Amino acid sequence: MGFDSDSVIVVGGIPEPVGGVTNYIYRLARSEKEKIKAVFDLYPAGIKKDIYPVRHIETARFPLLSLFRYLLRAKDDIYFNFSGVLGLLVLLFLPKRRGVRWFLTLHNGAIKARLDKSRVIRCLAALGARRVNQIGYLSPSQRQAYESLGVKEERLLKMTSFIPTNLADIEPIDIDHFPEINEFLKAEISYFVISGYPTKIYQHLEVLKVFEELWKAGYSIKLVAFWYGDDSDGILETLKERFSENENAHFYWGADADKFLSVLSKSSGYIRMNTVDSFGVAVAEAVTLGVPVIATNVCSRYGGANLVDVSDFGAVTEFVLQWNSHRGCD
Repeated sequence: MGFDSDSVIVVGGIPEPVGGVTNYIYRLARSEKEKIKAVFDLYPAGIKKDIYPVRHIETARFPLLSLFRYLLRAKDDIYFNFSGVLGLLVLLFLPKRRGVRWFLTLHNGAIKARLDKSRVIRCLAALGARRVNQIGYLSPSQRQAYESLGVKEERLLKMTSFIPTNLADIEPIDIDHFPEINEFLKAEISYFVISGYPTKIYQHLEVLKVFEELWKAGYSIKLVAFWYGDDSDGILETLKERFSENENAHFYWGADADKFLSVLSKSSGYIRMNTVDSFGVAVAEAVTLGVPVIATNVCSRYGGANLVDVSDFGAVTEFVLQWNSHRGCD
């Protein structure tokens, strides 16, 4: 986390739902259990992971109202984790007790673009940012966004949302959840992994087209997608249909981080062709697991990934052919 506090309440959530923010908090709670007193979960639904020995504060039907009431009596420092700019607006309406420090991380990579779209949002976000003692930024773009809101340098802290995986948590691959993956491994067939929200910025369909061309050329390789989160662009059903049309493409919905990483660790490569990103935790995970990675150069990436332009799908083809360990005809 990097924030100077010996007793913190983390506000956000833990899986489920599965996502970058919830997975980060889940890992943070396990790795910083000496400092984190509790996790205040804003997502009341879903099957929650055990984050023992950290206390898990569950909310009722109205999580923000529950948070409001909790903060009226909170004496510990608060570490807020939100996805985007709206998180700054939420801070405007929450009570802050004297002597309590607030820390904040926004995990979305498009903060600046969101602020530039609305003067009203920008003004309200600036007011929300003033209430925070320290803000962690994940990329130069995020830093620029906070500076444009008037946040002083001494209140900004460079940080990462990447917390390395404990290998013991991801072994072995769950045969019941991923029978296809185990069959690929037995047959020594290469598979490559993509992941993320079912949105256009991830370019899932564009990556699929690369593989469709390779399948036409006779390459017996697999493309495995892990999706989660909101279908904000309304393309999830299209993605499912397109991936279901070919036996070489497979997708999984809402798999938790440990299951995803178990499959990633045995893959031939990870592909992340986002047009917008803040860091790409899965990129860092793949590199540390020894998995080859190709990713776009739209943000600072974990060292060791092959970086390309967002439209360079020729490089994706070359990457797949380089790390493909099997060639055959379908």
